[in-house]
Amino acid sequence: MYKFLVNQLLFLFAVCTSLQILAQSSDNGLLLKFPLIKSIDLNTIPDLPETKIISLAPAPLTDKKIKKQYLDERRMQKQHAILLNKTSSQAISPVVGTNFMGNLVMSTPNDNDMAISNGGKILSAVNQNIRVYSDAGKELYGRTLAAIATALGPLNRTFDPRVIYDPEADRFILVFLQGSTSIDTRIVVGFSQTNDPQLKWNFYTIPGNITSDNSWSDYPIVSINKNELFITVNRLKDSTSWQNGFLESYIWQINKLNGYNADSLQTKNYNKITYNGASVWSICPVKNNYQLQTPGMFFVSHRPGDLSNDTVFLHYIDNTIESGAAKLTTRVLKSNCAYGLPPNAYQPNGKKLQTNDARVLSAMLVNGEILYVGNSIDTALYNPAIYLGRIENTWEANPKASGQLISFDSLDIGYPSIAYAGAGSNGDHSSMIAFSHSSKKHFPGTSVVYLDRNFNVSAPVFVKQGESVISLIADTVQRWGDYSGIQSKYNELGVCWLASSYGTTSKDNRAWIGKVQNQDPLLHIPKQVSISRTNLFPNPVTSVFTLEFEMPSSQLVEIRLISMDGKSIVLNKELAKSGLNELRIETNSIQNGNYLIQLMHENKTILTKRVVIDHY
Repeated sequence: MYKFLVNQLLFLFAVCTSLQILAQSSDNGLLLKFPLIKSIDLNTIPDLPETKIISLAPAPLTDKKIKKQYLDERRMQKQHAILLNKTSSQAISPVVGTNFMGNLVMSTPNDNDMAISNGGKILSAVNQNIRVYSDAGKELYGRTLAAIATALGPLNRTFDPRVIYDPEADRFILVFLQGSTSIDTRIVVGFSQTNDPQLKWNFYTIPGNITSDNSWSDYPIVSINKNELFITVNRLKDSTSWQNGFLESYIWQINKLNGYNADSLQTKNYNKITYNGASVWSICPVKNNYQLQTPGMFFVSHRPGDLSNDTVFLHYIDNTIESGAAKLTTRVLKSNCAYGLPPNAYQPNGKKLQTNDARVLSAMLVNGEILYVGNSIDTALYNPAIYLGRIENTWEANPKASGQLISFDSLDIGYPSIAYAGAGSNGDHSSMIAFSHSSKKHFPGTSVVYLDRNFNVSAPVFVKQGESVISLIADTVQRWGDYSGIQSKYNELGVCWLASSYGTTSKDNRAWIGKVQNQDPLLHIPKQVSISRTNLFPNPVTSVFTLEFEMPSSQLVEIRLISMDGKSIVLNKELAKSGLNELRIETNSIQNGNYLIQLMHENKTILTKRVVIDHY
């Protein structure tokens, strides 16, 4: 014990002396810099044994638990009501593809996340370990978080892993937490050196307590844009449960390119995020989908402990760390649909599963709008539901918040995550929402729904039906999970991979991984179109020019003229034939000047030519 304490103190001293406060910024951010702790080849780490469960003490009788008891009582009063499906099933249900059991560890709660590369490598994480799989379900590699932590230094309690894939850098990022006291709390951040997550990584540690008080960091959520990584955490009091120990939420802005290059990590921390004197709780970064944005990052949060509320917080960091001008702003919106604290979920044996609170769990930015999901309540039946939020006009002065409930009379649902499943065209918000399900008739398992471009929701599709109940460990209500994971397969439009949980025959709570495919006939996935034998003449143009190009097949194309100040004019829409095409375009009504001619197919540019228009 003495040797362990000495190692802990030495490690903390090393962290504190290496932390460099660069400057106190003029806004509410603090610039900090952290050195590389270690580059590790994960294949060289000896694994450590996994424990069967994470032991949990009964939760104290907090304000939140009292509210839950009230909701459960109201639900009992409603159990004989006429049950109606609360969500229209106008959307086409997705199809489940390859699916398999994930991490073998039995973890409670099942904090479940995953990421998949364009090459088909799946990085799966639960509360105690990471696993690497092929997209055929073959396990390629596995290590406990404890083994990774041991290689980094004297880290003794690791939990809450998050993983994310960077489609432009073709690399993975791993984030997990160490320690649940103010003395040893840290955020561990790893960047893979290649697209193979079982090889070399660059690891960093960020203090979980930068306020030098009795608090620690809990519950990370992550997102990336082109240049940066964003991590949000909740700061909790020492020796208190997460239900009543919340102090505030932090946002960490991190230069991810530093991490890929094993340079010192430039970061910026945003704290004291409040509204009407109260801290905003559990801030969720908004993931980019089919393309990464830069600069900036949106975040969304609710008032998660309220029985009912319509307040939505929209946060925005407007620039990069390197710009020296990054600032955080928060706008308060009102939704037309209230969210609220959900009641607990039932299992067939009558025992209950915890649904936690109404925080925002997952969010994405697509075609200029934010879609997000979280646990909520259907007050008609007092059953657990999913809140689907939408924020329009995100970059404008007056964003608009709205929402709808996803609820089913036959299922208790929770812990949703959302990912894009469309074709990338303007106005297409097609998405997949993964979640955990349970009920008095269904063992705990994993499901998915499809959200089409018109915001219709499909019937739920079982990705994995539960095999038995999840046994109680402590308290009268079993912890179910804290989050699930879902990601678009970036090079397979309309395809997502997900990870959630299910009850096994041995009554354990385990991970399940699956592929889901969009089957919506309205989803037109653009084909890759290559053209050849291109020519434009005459150039300069006096009145008419001819554009020649050869198509591999018949396709609808659009001809656009782009001026030097960025203005676009649609000149023609044409069904191009297979083979050589000749389009004659008149320019008499266009002013003299230099232009770009673009040939478009499915809103993608397949040909660009420069042209000079000169009418003499």
